Amino acid sequence: MNIGVRPNLDPISANFFIKYYDIVRTPDFNETTRILKPTHGIRKIGAASSKKCRFCGKDEPEVKFKKIAHAFPECIGNKALETNYECDSCNDFFGRNIENDYAIFFTFFHSIMQISGKKGVPDCKFKIPCELRTDECMEYCVQITKQDGAPCIAGCKFVTDKYLKLDGKKIIVSQPVGKCSPIAVFKTLVKMAITVMPIEELPIFQETIGWLLEKEHRNFYKQGHLLVRFRRIPGFNVVEYPEFVLYKRKNTEWNVPYMLFSLTYGCYSLLIEIPKNKEDNNDNVFSHIPFAPLKYFHDYEDIWDMSSKELTKGFMHQIVLHFKESEERTDQYYVDENKKIQRKANDTQE
Repeated sequence: MNIGVRPNLDPISANFFIKYYDIVRTPDFNETTRILKPTHGIRKIGAASSKKCRFCGKDEPEVKFKKIAHAFPECIGNKALETNYECDSCNDFFGRNIENDYAIFFTFFHSIMQISGKKGVPDCKFKIPCELRTDECMEYCVQITKQDGAPCIAGCKFVTDKYLKLDGKKIIVSQPVGKCSPIAVFKTLVKMAITVMPIEELPIFQETIGWLLEKEHRNFYKQGHLLVRFRRIPGFNVVEYPEFVLYKRKNTEWNVPYMLFSLTYGCYSLLIEIPKNKEDNNDNVFSHIPFAPLKYFHDYEDIWDMSSKELTKGFMHQIVLHFKESEERTDQYYVDENKKIQRKANDTQE
């Protein structure tokens, strides 16, 4: 398996995007790449005075801009970019109504990839349905921590291969995703794109912005689907900082989606079409155009349909962890006050 940065971009993808798309200008960023790398102080986009919210359309003093508004959620590891384009009311609304769902949907991967959010790196631990659970069980059926710099995976002996499977030199971990709305997850990606797009593009997406501000989640399209294409990037810390790109269709082209948003961080590169007209139905086109140019090797590509208010029952995320050496234990474990897995002193190690 190839891991890391590719020596060359995929020519099919690179040539397609050169022919059909321009990279959209974004304030304060290089024209060819956007990397959310912390520098000397946090960068802010938008004027520091005469602030106007690009979501509700209100400005000072009708609304306040006292709170820190991150252009991208902190849960993706954004410690670099804030925005003056988002008032306190919209900031609170998005945090409660969509961004929390995004964090829940990706918690498993944020934890495995050690991506530090507002409250640090989220714990990787979960329970599963079990008729054999007793008071003496571990607090969680599966828990992954680091001990002495090495990953430690602890699982109850009754956990089946459905959730934790050892297969040769790899461990397959499958975690049920917590309660969240797929539409809210998709909205979070769209909100990121709206935040960093040039102001002259906003009039085209007014219907989209209104949809983001709806408390009740519904599909934006009448017939289309909210699709997230993704590529999984193998390895740890391959993508050091989150990266994003906005692609806008060239004025001479008409048969491809108008604007695309690419976000790469952790172990994923995500690609969406930014919706702008509820009558559009570009599912087939968007699903089959080449994936946005990616400088990292990937081992898997697929599509999530995020058009539903609720996740399909039993929906799980899965990750494959490869290893060269391992140490197997059959000890009884407990979780201490710091939520770290500990082995009972009177147990022996194999």
